[in-house]
Amino acid sequence: MWDIGSRPKAVLVTVWAVFAGLNCYLTFALPGQETIPYHLVWASFALLYGLCPWPRRATLVVFTIIMTITGIALIRHALAGIIGWEECSEIVLMGGIISLLIWHVNRQWAAQARLRALQQADRYRSEQRENAARFGSHEVRTRLTIARGYAQLIADQSSEPTVREDAELVVAELVKASALATNLLTLVRVVEPSDPEPVNVDRMLAEILRRWSVTANRTWSARSAVGTVQGDNERLEAVLDCLLENAVRFTGAGDVIAMTAEAQGDEMVLTVRDTGAGIPAADLGSIFEIFRTASTAGERAGSGLGLAIVKAAMEARDGTVTVASALGQGTTFTLRFPVQPASSTPHRELPSESADRDPLSEAVAVLN
Repeated sequence: MWDIGSRPKAVLVTVWAVFAGLNCYLTFALPGQETIPYHLVWASFALLYGLCPWPRRATLVVFTIIMTITGIALIRHALAGIIGWEECSEIVLMGGIISLLIWHVNRQWAAQARLRALQQADRYRSEQRENAARFGSHEVRTRLTIARGYAQLIADQSSEPTVREDAELVVAELVKASALATNLLTLVRVVEPSDPEPVNVDRMLAEILRRWSVTANRTWSARSAVGTVQGDNERLEAVLDCLLENAVRFTGAGDVIAMTAEAQGDEMVLTVRDTGAGIPAADLGSIFEIFRTASTAGERAGSGLGLAIVKAAMEARDGTVTVASALGQGTTFTLRFPVQPASSTPHRELPSESADRDPLSEAVAVLN
């Protein structure tokens, strides 16, 4: 079923009415050769009915008119001895076939209507879940921030070492709780559908590199020549942030953290590689499960949500995430997901004085 406007539909019906009327006339005017126009009338009716919905009453009226007119033509030719009476069986046979077609098309329309209703209800529930997660997370984080502020005040002003140590422990736990609330909100949001937008992958990696390079003393690098594609900048950044946070946690000063992006056919391949502690082979099958961390993480273990966020985001966009790691040698995460080029989509250009610069080279230069 096509969802066409009222005017195109009116034009289509008018064209069909003229075509059907002409062929109905030919079934009378061409005795002995009426087979072709006869079948063209019914075939065009079936085609039009399949293209756009008809009201039930209009369908019944048009069906009856066609069956009556074409039936009269065949009976007249049979009475005149031009065709055999057995050919008049076409009247019943064609009517039965078209009736089955109408029944089948109506079932398809009803199924599509139910599917649209289910999709709309699912979108509504998704919006409600996201709003609940967003507002709930905001409220929780607000209260955690207030509590952390008072705990930090006690730690700063207390003269008793025991009280100060206890207050600092409370502050540390409140910081973890705040990060957990933020990650839970991210996990809910990344799986929600979003409208694609132009994403300059080269510039995005450069900006992420520049932002993360000031947080840890690592050897940072990024390489991309993908250009602009259709995607979701916010969710892609969230995924890379999760992977980079994980890389920083399991590396030390001087270790390498590198990002690469490349296009392979209609897919984009993103990798985040580090030369840190690595992940035990026994843990590789479970690290993407929610609240799971590597068995050797120890004090460096996070909330167990970061990699779950990455996996959920990739699966929501028909993508995959894989990991290769060796203890003491580092870890590489590889993301693959389908993208569409956005070369024809206009996007905001940088000022002219920086138009000829490579954003990744520029970002790396800032670090040296």
